[in-house]
Amino acid sequence: MYRNYTIFTLILAFLTIPALAQNSAWFNLNQDYKSGIELVEKGKYAAASNQFNRVLKNDQKSNVKAEINPEINLLKENARYYIALCALELGNSDAESLFESFIRANPANNFTKLAFYQVGRSYFALKNYPKVIEWLKKLEGTGLSGKESYEYRYKLAYSHFEIKEYDQAKVLFAELKDQKSIYNEQSIYYFAYISYLQKDYKKALIEFERLKGSGLYENSYPYYISALYFLDNRYDDVLSYAIPILKSTKQLYETEMFRIVGASYFAKSDYTNAGIYFQNFQGKDQGKTQNNQDNYQIGYTAFKLKDYKKAILELEKLETADEYFQSGMIALGESFLKTNTKQAARSAFFKASKLTFDKQLQEEGLFNYAKLSYELEFHQVALDATQQFIKTYPNSVKLDPAKTLLGEILLTTKNYKDAIDILESIPNRNREANAVYQKVTFYRGLEYYNERAFQNGISMFMRSNKYAEDDEIHSLSTYWLAEAMYEVRKFGESVDNFEKFMSLPASRKTEVYNFAHYALAYAAFEHESYRKAATYFTRFLRGNEKDANTINDAILRLADSYFVLKNYEEALVYYNRIIASKTSSEDYALFQRGMIQGLQGQNDSKIATHQSLLQQFPKSNYSDDASFEIPYTYFIKGDFEIAKTDLSALIQKYPRSSYVPRALITIGLVELNQDQEEAAIVTFKRVVSEYTTTDEAKLALESIKNIYLQKSDATGFLDYANTTSIGNLSTYEQDNITFQAANNRFLTADYQGTFESVNAYFDKFPKAVHDKHARFIRAESLVKLKRPNEAIPDYEFILNDWTSDYTERALISISKIYLAQKKYNEAIVHLKKLELTSEYKANYSFAVNNLMEAYSSMNLPDETLQYVKFIKESNKSSEEDLFRAGLYSGKANLIIGDTIQAVKDFTEVAEKTQTVTGAEAKYNMANILYLRGEYKTSLSSAFDLTNKMPSHDYWVAKTYILIADNYIGLKDTFQAKSTLQSIIENYENKDDDILTLAKEKLDKLKKNNR
Repeated sequence: MYRNYTIFTLILAFLTIPALAQNSAWFNLNQDYKSGIELVEKGKYAAASNQFNRVLKNDQKSNVKAEINPEINLLKENARYYIALCALELGNSDAESLFESFIRANPANNFTKLAFYQVGRSYFALKNYPKVIEWLKKLEGTGLSGKESYEYRYKLAYSHFEIKEYDQAKVLFAELKDQKSIYNEQSIYYFAYISYLQKDYKKALIEFERLKGSGLYENSYPYYISALYFLDNRYDDVLSYAIPILKSTKQLYETEMFRIVGASYFAKSDYTNAGIYFQNFQGKDQGKTQNNQDNYQIGYTAFKLKDYKKAILELEKLETADEYFQSGMIALGESFLKTNTKQAARSAFFKASKLTFDKQLQEEGLFNYAKLSYELEFHQVALDATQQFIKTYPNSVKLDPAKTLLGEILLTTKNYKDAIDILESIPNRNREANAVYQKVTFYRGLEYYNERAFQNGISMFMRSNKYAEDDEIHSLSTYWLAEAMYEVRKFGESVDNFEKFMSLPASRKTEVYNFAHYALAYAAFEHESYRKAATYFTRFLRGNEKDANTINDAILRLADSYFVLKNYEEALVYYNRIIASKTSSEDYALFQRGMIQGLQGQNDSKIATHQSLLQQFPKSNYSDDASFEIPYTYFIKGDFEIAKTDLSALIQKYPRSSYVPRALITIGLVELNQDQEEAAIVTFKRVVSEYTTTDEAKLALESIKNIYLQKSDATGFLDYANTTSIGNLSTYEQDNITFQAANNRFLTADYQGTFESVNAYFDKFPKAVHDKHARFIRAESLVKLKRPNEAIPDYEFILNDWTSDYTERALISISKIYLAQKKYNEAIVHLKKLELTSEYKANYSFAVNNLMEAYSSMNLPDETLQYVKFIKESNKSSEEDLFRAGLYSGKANLIIGDTIQAVKDFTEVAEKTQTVTGAEAKYNMANILYLRGEYKTSLSSAFDLTNKMPSHDYWVAKTYILIADNYIGLKDTFQAKSTLQSIIENYENKDDDILTLAKEKLDKLKKNNR
């Protein structure tokens, strides 16, 4: 390069001094000068320097003055330049001062700008970049061309770059990168690099991509391209570009490229490959450059790959509280959980919950912190954290799980009330929440039960049982629900729940399982389900119960159950066990044994047992019971005097006993049995006056009433009754008693007496309470007295009120009257009402069946068939109803001329039933054959009826008349006469049309044969 500049300079020298060739002084100087140039070109700077110094010295010897010889002056100026250049090349310390002197002395010399350049180049080689800039900047405005210009600008740009004056460097590199020179690639590289540093990534990528294929930077620019792809989120481009390069070349920034590839795979959630490249990165890096982001990504990748130990190792390196730290703490917490290090996990989640970079991660951290605090039994901390979560994140997707967690915490701290409130605020609880809800409602139910707030307890147990997540809790909740039901006297529901408890597999593991037999038995006993009670008392006694009192009580109640079930033998077995064991209930068992003996007809044994009770336990609570039962048993035996005497003794001995009114009632009955009616009335009246509030007082008053009524002295009874506190009868009660008198006559079939009594009842009570009932029994009585037309007004009165209990019965009765009178139109009106309003299956069937018959009797086949259809479609129709419908269908089809269907109907009925309906159907089949002139076939069918259905007299007789008609058709007059004559002689019912019809036909035959 120096040669080029020297040749250039030499040419200038020769062009400027052509006239000196003949001047010897100039010639000598020039020869020395030329020798110096040649030595410079050969790199012999010391020798060259000597030659150039000779030029200066020769000049002094020649006495040639520069003022006279400007060419020599120029030669000397140039020699001084080369002396400085040689000093520079030789590394002499005075080189810079020599150049400075040359520049000051010769500012117009053509070598001045090269002097600046040469000093700058020298400092560039020494990497003294500030000095490079200082000298090269002096060239600004002095034009360089060609290669010198490229080198000058490049080295100036590079020097600015090295001292981080990027903006100045970038301007120069920007010019050079697009110019063809030896500095093109370097300029592109550094321009791209500066753009990269200045985060002008788009421009940087464009320039770095221009270097693809460059040998000069092939081990460095791929890193920046990879990095720029990554920064632009072009992860696939990173992978497709960087991975082949890493495999095929040795990169200067290989460590960083491993990091970028790993991070790209991480961004794509390809944790397997991310793990491979992160491992390569760590192997190369050895922790030198690994930063917070690397710690996070490497740790999170290990977490996703389930390498929890590595995840923990890397994530624990996170120190700077940034977004990576927050997410890393969540992953670290999860990793600790996977390694069952809950305390450390709790700490990690707590750290995440305190950062606000990512609200969702903050939320997750707080939730998990609360949850782990609960699991690690920091209950107050867990409570505070969970409440904070619910308050802070009211719209969180974890709100319901948080409420569930709060419920669990409150369950643990036994705050069941608040737990229920929070759990019930969850609109759609999952299984976990329901499991907690099941427990808190159960325990809250137990609290209520222990406080004897049984209804509230029932509500809680029922809520708990809706969610049978925990089998044992479900089982126990069912048990205590049954107990609570028992306490509120809902014995049936108690039994149901105890039985459900017994059926649950988990119940067998509970401590109350065997006792539940006892509790269930008691509930069943109170529910009067004595057989079930006996079953479960027995099962309880087979168990391992050790409490003697409970066992004895179960034995006693088992005996009582059998007693109520009238299984006296079994009852005695258990009463006798109590007696034999000499328990505190022995007196009761003795009393019950005596009662059983009485029920078994062993009255003497009963008396003896009760007497034994009185002897052994004179102060027993059952002494008055036995003292009553003994004389009462005598009363049953008919030993009235003994009974009366002992009952009187009972009254004397136990004047305050509840048995006194019963004893008096029994004495009164003894007196009645002895026909001492007046004495009985006195005794009964004593009960009424002295024991007014007892049931016996009402019974005594009733007995008095019966005595008076038997004497037909109803007025006397009412007069007495009105003088008593329980017999001061209201108008209603008097109305009721008077009506009962009439109704009793109706019930005893005294229809005339009923008619008269009802008339008297209405006379006495114009606004009678039982007006419809009274009218009904009067109407029914008139029908029985064969005065049906007089009954119709009463029925019609009843039918004016469709809410009456007697409406349907009145409709039936009035319909029967009209049907019997063949007033079908009137009958149909009432039958239609019954059809539409009946509440009872039988009444509806009565209506539609009789409507069918009425329409049939009126020869209205369409209406008949309509009701046939109703009957067949109704699920209320009996089998006989369906047969009758088939019969009337046949009749209707005959009327409309559909003989085929009629035969089908009759045949079906006749084949399925042997009732009178079947007989009529069979008759109609035979009659159809007769009408067709198929006499023999008709005869066969007719004889089939008489042989197979002989009990239906009317249709058998009517069939014989048809047989006679068939004989007439066959011209067998003899057989016809004989058949008719047999009917006349043997048919007994004279109320129907058979005899009349037979006689008419026989008379007609006789006339025709004369």
